[in-house]
Amino acid sequence: MQQILLETHKPLIASYPHHAALFSILDIDERSLSWIFHNYLLLMLSCDYNTGNYGMDLCSQYYPWHQFKWATCPMIITRVYQPAIILDKCNLSDFIYNLLKEKNYVYFLRKLKGGFFHETFISGIDLDKRKFLVHDFFEGFFEKKWLSFDDIYQKEENSEYADWATDYLNGIWAINKTDKYLSQNNYYYETVLNFTKKDFENIIKEYIGINKNIEDILIKDKRFVGVKVYDLMINMLERYKNVICEPFAIHPFSILCEHKKLLSLAIKYIYNNDDLTKEMDAIENNAILLKNTVLYCNCYIEENNNYNKFNNIIEKIHELKAQELELLNKILDC
Repeated sequence: MQQILLETHKPLIASYPHHAALFSILDIDERSLSWIFHNYLLLMLSCDYNTGNYGMDLCSQYYPWHQFKWATCPMIITRVYQPAIILDKCNLSDFIYNLLKEKNYVYFLRKLKGGFFHETFISGIDLDKRKFLVHDFFEGFFEKKWLSFDDIYQKEENSEYADWATDYLNGIWAINKTDKYLSQNNYYYETVLNFTKKDFENIIKEYIGINKNIEDILIKDKRFVGVKVYDLMINMLERYKNVICEPFAIHPFSILCEHKKLLSLAIKYIYNNDDLTKEMDAIENNAILLKNTVLYCNCYIEENNNYNKFNNIIEKIHELKAQELELLNKILDC
């Protein structure tokens, strides 16, 4: 059997394809955790009051705060190949096979039936069955599935979907773990290892608004950081009361859940305090409950054309913000 399978993990963060693919590659060990904490513990929300659209993501305390982390992650090497040049010499399946053979993960924008495009992460190939092992959102969940070569289309032009000020998929990405990262005994200074209590406190101060170094920059581009995103979410959700019933976007609530998961990991990493851990566990559970409430509300909208539990969503967002602020202020007082 001519099959290549590269190692992957269940991703710690999976709300967006670019997070899910990167975290499918990274080992969640001490060498990675410090870099992860520095780059994913802040919440960021962008919004457009004219349209009512908003989007949430995790961001870094370091520049580039708001951009994808592929190019700045020191545990991997990325190379971008322009399709017009590469695919002039060979077909897409042969090109991907050659990359996988050299232990490269592959990431690009594939064309779906119906003319749509979506990010595609590939970690394996079966030449006998002419299939790729593709990681993507299948039926709402980030999973891996064998897809035939015919299901993978060439991206033919520059993407109009490039977002967050990063032109990140105008080619085929080959992603390698660095030699140091492949050696389990090697550590990195450039990952800002030994994430400390002081580092965490600085992030908390940015998050709750004591410091505004990052916000003062991102706000120029209508991006907001930290607990302020809760109030903006509520403002945007209130707009739904004046429109025809439509399902709520679930991504922001998924991001909230994953942020609480990371926050919990960081607290356990820094503090040996059972009380703090229990409080954070309660916050994490409430974020999951909030997300489930939104999912229930969406089902009710589809079935009954009614915003049942709308006020419950708003109430739970207020509650989550209050719990979080209380805990983070308590941490600063420790």
